[in-house]
Amino acid sequence: MSKTKIEWCDWTWNPVWGCLNNCPYCYARSIAKRFGKQICGRDDFQPTWIEKNFQKPIPKNATHIFVNSMSDVAFWKDEWKVRVFEKIRLHPELKFLFLSKKPIRKMSVHNLKNAYIGNTITNQYDCDYHNEMYAYMLDFISIEPIHEKLDLKGYEHLKQLIVGAETGNRKGKVIPKAEWIEEIRIFCQSNGIKYFEKESLREIVKRELIQERI
Repeated sequence: MSKTKIEWCDWTWNPVWGCLNNCPYCYARSIAKRFGKQICGRDDFQPTWIEKNFQKPIPKNATHIFVNSMSDVAFWKDEWKVRVFEKIRLHPELKFLFLSKKPIRKMSVHNLKNAYIGNTITNQYDCDYHNEMYAYMLDFISIEPIHEKLDLKGYEHLKQLIVGAETGNRKGKVIPKAEWIEEIRIFCQSNGIKYFEKESLREIVKRELIQERI
């Protein structure tokens, strides 16, 4: 667990490193390439349980814990989930957020009221597919990086929506339009959804960022 630059959480907790999505803009894979051998004994980004990370105490001054900034829970083994849920149950005063880019219909949180399930969406295909399959199960979505204008019909029930632009200098990088962001802001405001704009949008929206947390 470590202090984080991820604006919508206070701390990250990574009992698992690794993901099989192979996204071209993935920051976690590049981190694993540099530090994977040191942290989990491998740098190929295969999902790996890290006992020493799991055992680290949760800081008392944190309120929002992002559980998997270095993995996708869609690829976690069931026994990993069970152990993490058991630890979450010991901290009802904190909020634990899980994020995935893949369908996570099997991601049971065992009635944990302080565990929140989210999905990463980048385009309309993601949006439509997730909506059709299991959007009703989600507590929040992270639209990062946003790659096109989105129709969010079917997501009116969300507790939070996070949106951000792609960073870095990848060839083919998409620069979002301000009107895409404004439509999302209006959608959230109209449906009582907590709305969080990441720092990467500052030069795009050209106003003070809105950063409401779940």
